[in-house]
Amino acid sequence: MADPHSHAPSTAAASAEPAHGHGHGNYLHHVRPYLLVGAALFVFTVITVGLSYVDFDHIFGSHGMNMKIGLTVATFKVCLVGAWFMHLKSEKGNIWRPLIFTFIFVTGLFLLFLLAWVDPIHSTSFTEH
Repeated sequence: MADPHSHAPSTAAASAEPAHGHGHGNYLHHVRPYLLVGAALFVFTVITVGLSYVDFDHIFGSHGMNMKIGLTVATFKVCLVGAWFMHLKSEKGNIWRPLIFTFIFVTGLFLLFLLAWVDPIHSTSFTEH
């Protein structure tokens, strides 16, 4: 039996506390960022829907502004999902190297598409008579 006047915890009290040292209620500081990011994603989804009703092509006098603004908001949302829900914000170099390579590859594909759009092939070697 443990001495009630000693400062050392009894074995029953020590075994009741979790081994990781967190008490009840300390999980909220782990959950709070996920709730905030989820709320931000919800707000930016509402913003995206709202922006879809605005004709930015007419406002800026340029073609494709709605798409550019929509893709900018979507890119921000993808970064939030990747950083928080996919835990990329705390990853080491093993995951960043393939992601950087993928980004470079996708950028190259977009540049090829842009080059084909700027300088299209109007005819083929095949002609019909």
